Amino acid sequence: MIIHRREIGYSENYSEFFEALLKAKAHVEKKYPEVSVELMYNLAGERGRATIQTRYASLADYERIDAEADKDEEYLKLLEPVMGATGGTIVDQFYRVIETP
Repeated sequence: MIIHRREIGYSENYSEFFEALLKAKAHVEKKYPEVSVELMYNLAGERGRATIQTRYASLADYERIDAEADKDEEYLKLLEPVMGATGGTIVDQFYRVIETP
């Protein structure tokens, strides 16, 4: 299992930002039911940062779906308010889940 976490900043218009994230989440989960998406924002520490966490069966699945999403015009349109509202840097992290053999 692979977990991808993207931390992204947002500005004062957070309701539009969160709405766009929720629409993008619904699109991804409908098109790729094998992927789970969790949306979060900080309650402590640095404010104005949201985290998008996705789970994939394998790194190959992540790479395939990411490449397809880059060409998905509907998905890219849903993300426009998110990409236009970013504050600061975008931070990506990847994790491999420790599982019982």
